[in-house]
Amino acid sequence: MAGIHKTQLACRSLAGMRRPQTNRLEQSLDLGPAELFPIAREAILTWKLQESAGVIARPVRRVHVGQIVDLWLNPVWPLPAVRLRGRDLAVPVGSCEVIEVIDVIGSKPTRMSDNDPPPLGPSATDSVRAAGFVYRTLPGHLESGEQTFLVSVGTNGRLGVSITSESVPGHPLLKAVAPISVATQRMMAKRYAEGLKRMLRDSTLTRP
Repeated sequence: MAGIHKTQLACRSLAGMRRPQTNRLEQSLDLGPAELFPIAREAILTWKLQESAGVIARPVRRVHVGQIVDLWLNPVWPLPAVRLRGRDLAVPVGSCEVIEVIDVIGSKPTRMSDNDPPPLGPSATDSVRAAGFVYRTLPGHLESGEQTFLVSVGTNGRLGVSITSESVPGHPLLKAVAPISVATQRMMAKRYAEGLKRMLRDSTLTRP
């Protein structure tokens, strides 16, 4: 019996060692003055944020709870994706489902999710402005977890973006090279943030 007990303990220990470690990531960036919020809000709620980082989302519709989107990576980014016979030549990443939408403007907060919990962050006041969404990856995605995209105006009157995620590798090959997977996620989060900032900068340059 003692031998069986030791074997069970060893198996549990090995299982714990094999369990992938959850990768928690957060990327934040100052985007500029609060007056840019309407443009940033529209970009984040229409998947333009992903497009700015070379990620192709299909179908492209305004973000809503329950929306399922397929994601591809444009291998020639920052150049536009090459099209062949009406299709983008891109690397499949996987599918995801939007599980929460954050849309807070002034004193009228809207946070839509399966259970409709209270609004994110501080109490909803006239100065609160935030927009974004959370998606959960579906089976077959390269990563297994959730990711949040949020733009908000801080108490200092500055607009900022934050990309946060909690995930584990979803593909067997990525599990074997976990450090590379983590580094890739960090690179993509930085691309998202910097892509949005570049989009906002370009929008101010084209204003009449």
